[in-house]
Amino acid sequence: MTLESATGATTFEVVVVDDEETMLLFARRALERAGHRVRGYRDPREALPEILGRPPDVLVTDLRMPGISGHELLAEVRKAVPEVRILLVTGFGTVKDAVLAVQAGAEAFLEKPYSADELQLAVLRAGEKSLLARDNRVLREIVDRGAIFGGLIGRSKSLRKMAVTLSRVAALAGPVLIEGESGSGKELVARALHAQSPRATEPFLAVHCGALPKELLEAELFGVEAGAFTGAERARPGYVERAQGGTLFLDEIAEVPVESQSSLLRLVEGQELVRVGGQVPYRARCRVVAATHRDLRDRMESGQFKAELYFRLRVLPIQVPPLRERTDDIPLLFRAFLDRAGRSDLEVAADAQLILCAWPWPGNVRELANLAERLAATHSGGRLEVEDLPAELRGEVAVGPGVVPFRQAVLGFERHYFEDLLQRAQGNISEVARLSGLPRPTVHARLAALDLDAGGYRHRKP
Repeated sequence: MTLESATGATTFEVVVVDDEETMLLFARRALERAGHRVRGYRDPREALPEILGRPPDVLVTDLRMPGISGHELLAEVRKAVPEVRILLVTGFGTVKDAVLAVQAGAEAFLEKPYSADELQLAVLRAGEKSLLARDNRVLREIVDRGAIFGGLIGRSKSLRKMAVTLSRVAALAGPVLIEGESGSGKELVARALHAQSPRATEPFLAVHCGALPKELLEAELFGVEAGAFTGAERARPGYVERAQGGTLFLDEIAEVPVESQSSLLRLVEGQELVRVGGQVPYRARCRVVAATHRDLRDRMESGQFKAELYFRLRVLPIQVPPLRERTDDIPLLFRAFLDRAGRSDLEVAADAQLILCAWPWPGNVRELANLAERLAATHSGGRLEVEDLPAELRGEVAVGPGVVPFRQAVLGFERHYFEDLLQRAQGNISEVARLSGLPRPTVHARLAALDLDAGGYRHRKP
């Protein structure tokens, strides 16, 4: 279990297994001086059930021991608790064996005699990787538990606020207008709304209004009688009839020509409708949910959208937050998209997650999903680092004179941000993590990247 020392440094739970009593004692003292909690065993057969029963962050084990070798211990622990990072200790004559063990999954090896500093540094690095693996596992578990509902993944305040509105609106029967930027997930919200409504077992039909020529709009929506126009050889129902009892989702409703909007108003108001070329009226029994990324009020004021239709649609509005307003959800969404692309093995380093969270995402969730799909297909390693992200996300793109590159601006903000938090928290990393809402390992990683020493802020008055 990860802890934090009195000095604010991240510390770990470590198991040391070495049949040489002097080396075991040396390792325990060196690691305890660094603040780690250490369990030591001379007999690997005694150590193994303890490790499996209470897995540490890091296992430090000799390679050659009686009873169970370091190779065997490595294999058992890796199979049962793969998140534990394993450091092998070896003498001069077994370096080749140690290299083979690293290839089999050990984190690294230390050659005897090693110094306290070497051991402490190796354990710190291994422990941070153990935390990264655990953080990625937690993200996967959250994603597997799903989502708030209906496929909406996230736990940010803005998404939860929208989810509360959605759950209330779902129980009602009136028309709904979903507003949000392109790529923010408006259709997913519409499907979640349908899934939570009393109509969940009935059809959900989606129509992209911008893809329908105005000449065919009424035919596609309301249906056609045979012989209504050239090519209409037989009668066919429109989207409204096929969605009876369920939900009709009109995506990008702002793209409907103004001369066709009166027909939509009849639909939204539940008036009687007639197929094109027909005479027998029918009444729509589907719920209308519309969506747009445009400002309908502006289009209404410019005469491009009928005021009656706007106000009738906006009885029950839902605003979908852009991704830049739900940065807490970015690691969860990115994890979900990687898993969906078949790369559940791919871990994302804490620094890389911070870069993802700092990007403004003009294309919103769709842009993030596309990036995850691209990296899942092109990245061959098991871990995504900052350098694996596109140059534009890292701020490594040419900009005009006098303009600060994005990454440089982010780093400047980060330095000021963490300096302020360190001062408020008087150098206490736990308090900085609480105030920032970031995991302690991420805080440590950012402070190291910014060359900020928490010790220099202790006992300062905020």
